[in-house]
Amino acid sequence: MKLQRQLVITCLLSVAGLVSPRTWEDCFDPIALENDGVPRIYSDNDNIENMAKDVDIIMHGHPTTLFEEVDPYRITSEPSSAPSATPSSEPSNSPTADPSSTPSTSPTISSAPSTLEPTKRPTMHPTFSVASVPNNPKPGYFNYDPSSPYGPNYWRNIDIDQSNPGFFHEEFDLNEGSRIFNDCGSDDKQSPIDLCTKPRGICTETHEMRPKPGDYKMSGNLIEKQILPSMLRLVMEPRTGEEPDPPQIDFSSNGRGITDMTNIDFKFPSEHTICGHKLDGEMQYYTFHPMRKRFVAVAFFLDATEGNPRNNHLQEVIDAFTVEFVKNKKKCEAKQQGLAGSFVGGRGLEMINKTAEDLEFHELFHDDNEQWNSTLQSNRRLASSWHPFDPEVQKSVHFWGYSGSLTEPPCTKNSVDWKVMDVPTPISPKQLQQFKHLLFNHVDGNCKRTSVHNSNGSVARPTQPASRYYKCTRAEYVSDEERLVCGDQGCVIPFGAGLNPYYAPLVHVTGPPTRRPSSK
Repeated sequence: MKLQRQLVITCLLSVAGLVSPRTWEDCFDPIALENDGVPRIYSDNDNIENMAKDVDIIMHGHPTTLFEEVDPYRITSEPSSAPSATPSSEPSNSPTADPSSTPSTSPTISSAPSTLEPTKRPTMHPTFSVASVPNNPKPGYFNYDPSSPYGPNYWRNIDIDQSNPGFFHEEFDLNEGSRIFNDCGSDDKQSPIDLCTKPRGICTETHEMRPKPGDYKMSGNLIEKQILPSMLRLVMEPRTGEEPDPPQIDFSSNGRGITDMTNIDFKFPSEHTICGHKLDGEMQYYTFHPMRKRFVAVAFFLDATEGNPRNNHLQEVIDAFTVEFVKNKKKCEAKQQGLAGSFVGGRGLEMINKTAEDLEFHELFHDDNEQWNSTLQSNRRLASSWHPFDPEVQKSVHFWGYSGSLTEPPCTKNSVDWKVMDVPTPISPKQLQQFKHLLFNHVDGNCKRTSVHNSNGSVARPTQPASRYYKCTRAEYVSDEERLVCGDQGCVIPFGAGLNPYYAPLVHVTGPPTRRPSSK
């Protein structure tokens, strides 16, 4: 006890600054404190940030927070009292029950787990501020707040300015010159939908999608980077001649030939769901068939499971949007500088700009302003053409398919042939946070917050009444790679040596009956 008193006195003197600073570990037996949950500052400063989090923990068997007082004297290396000299009760002289004379006729079997699949990892609370509705919204304004008169439940009421609708996909004249109608209140072939294990349609595809990367570089002007209120969008410059080529896809069956890619949209979380489950995000590749006046959209889910490595191919996309984000932020700062006359020499402006979002940006992107931007630009200038179907993106040649709509106003019905890939694209958790930061915390050159996400951090339209969908599997067609090696019927060992690795689909379908691929 004398030694303990000396240690306590040492700690108190340390706090008072009268002796050399010491850590909590120096004051107590580290073995006794190893897993007790008491907050302490370590000498290497690694865990200092954890001291600022007011989170519930269990301390001495009672819930508390890191900002409540903790009595260190309740943790001792010796028992609080001497052990009893006599046992608390007499030992039993006989077993509590006679053993069974005969074994059980059947072993005891524990009940099956409540779920056949692991539960989702816990989701972090959203940290993104929600922009307020403009005082006088322009025609076509919408958001994702379910309680707002401009939210998905009320999209059917959105006015459309026929002279200037402002909707990107309507530039393709889907209505062939006729009036643009708001179909968001229609139940007819709307998107997105839930996809699961029992499709009712038949896959009529005869080969996999055959993409061509084209000549466009992520660093060039032929791919425009747009940070829009409801998405991040890459817009492909339309073809003006034989060269350069935008990305293209050769579709089978309802795709009917080679079509140019028009844009790629990034939504968070996913809009389509799998058996009721949302994924972390969704990339939507749009191509347009000029003769059919119809889009074919290929959707890739984004999966940011903890432990996923960085997706280097999609990092190029993040870097490109980061340059756009910083450019607009600097325009805003320049405007603020112009309004800084009320400050003495502009002092105090830097403190105003250093918001929590700024600090988060620095943490996520390691931003050193001009040096960081210069590095991004130099790295991307060296990049070759950006392939939307790079192996880091596409992990399967099979998908769900159905006829649906655009997923935001005017929700033009039956205008899109959707193909939703059955294996997600992996990205790291940090990359998911980068994507979200670029979209949800974006401000334009006038310092106006642009995102229309809701309080859950979502720009995904809720799923619509189910349409008749189909699922293409290996029973309909094998990959072109496998077909080249073993013929149309595929290899006996489909993912053997020399072939692409196998990635399990999100779910396996159970019907309807499928047919073999055509030999033609």
